[in-house]
Amino acid sequence: MGGGGGSQLIFLLLMVALLVFMFSRTRKQQRAQVEMQNSVGPGAEVMTTSGTYGTVVDVDGDTVVLEIAPGVRTRWARRAVARVVTPALAPVSPADAVPGAEGGLDLRKPGQDPAGDDPADGGAHRA
Repeated sequence: MGGGGGSQLIFLLLMVALLVFMFSRTRKQQRAQVEMQNSVGPGAEVMTTSGTYGTVVDVDGDTVVLEIAPGVRTRWARRAVARVVTPALAPVSPADAVPGAEGGLDLRKPGQDPAGDDPADGGAHRA
């Protein structure tokens, strides 16, 4: 009666630990996938499990409406969303808006007078 029983016990414990690790990792990945699918909202660009890319137009329960081409909308099960390519842009509140940026980016230097542009010189100023 040698140490054969001890090595078998260690091998068995190692196998059990490996199985527990694999199952816990799989559960974490499944939870992350479900969380991602539940957080998908209008405006997000997504890829489905079949490889179709589209922009989320509407979410109604377990159904997601994707616009896959201009004017072409298709309905999908929410579980068919494999990944989010581009998340939906968060709405900007008026308090977060940059003054003078209503029409796009405000490329003026801080402290530059917005009304100081002279049309005679094309609006170009040297500092």
